Amino acid sequence: MKRFPYEKADKELRPFCSVSSNQRGFTLAELLVTTAIVGLVMAAVLSVQMSGATISQTSSNKAEAQQSARAAMMMEEDLRAAGYGYPPSQSQITPPGGGANVTANIITAATASAITFTADVANASTSLTGAVNSGATVLSVTDASKIAVNDIIYLINYTQASSLVVKTITGNNITTVTGVTCPGVPPPCYPAGAVVGRARAIAYSWNQATLTLSKDAGDGAGSQPAVTGVQAFQLRYFDANDAEILPANLAANLPNIRRVMIDLTARSATALNQGTFRGTSSVRPRNL
Repeated sequence: MKRFPYEKADKELRPFCSVSSNQRGFTLAELLVTTAIVGLVMAAVLSVQMSGATISQTSSNKAEAQQSARAAMMMEEDLRAAGYGYPPSQSQITPPGGGANVTANIITAATASAITFTADVANASTSLTGAVNSGATVLSVTDASKIAVNDIIYLINYTQASSLVVKTITGNNITTVTGVTCPGVPPPCYPAGAVVGRARAIAYSWNQATLTLSKDAGDGAGSQPAVTGVQAFQLRYFDANDAEILPANLAANLPNIRRVMIDLTARSATALNQGTFRGTSSVRPRNL
């Protein structure tokens, strides 16, 4: 009998297409059980991953809040320097060119959320290398590298003080706009070693609406954000007997402030798993 050409090829392929009698697929029950097990495993993996992400985010946010609080504590360092490079509190300062004396006030404003004080936080102050008499316009100092033209400087000899404006600087020689005035003081007005201070008005303030602690460094740039995310901020003031000066009495007792307590709570910028950190510090400025 005549065979068609494709029959041979069909016989050759048949073994590969045949199914053994002992082979079978998954039953519906087995498939459902397997799917359930895989689902449980995937859920566990997802839970672990989400838990890890949450812990990581929480730790990151807490670290951010702590860093903000530490950055805000730079205010503590500045407060410790209050009065440095400036005449003693309540001493009399002769203004440039003479005229009525000005009373030295180290802390010039204080509230529960803001403070303004005079300090040399840049450590720019120096000292005279030679005596200075009335009328002198050139001051020789040990180091003028951090003093700039138009700076206000203070000649200080205990409670005697004069303020001058810097005109030019050549090496360690400072030329002032007006001469030194020493009314009623026998020469030398300021002996070698007298302090030449370069203090500036430093101001810190907290804005409750923006949760921002700002700083004015007294360099002409104005108030600039120092720390953001400050959720709570409070300043408290104490006198020499460590009695608290209440807010209503602060304006009349600025010269009596001897200690400042800072209470600050910072929070992270991210709302999810937000971290907060509270820091407190008690500061006794050395020169008050």
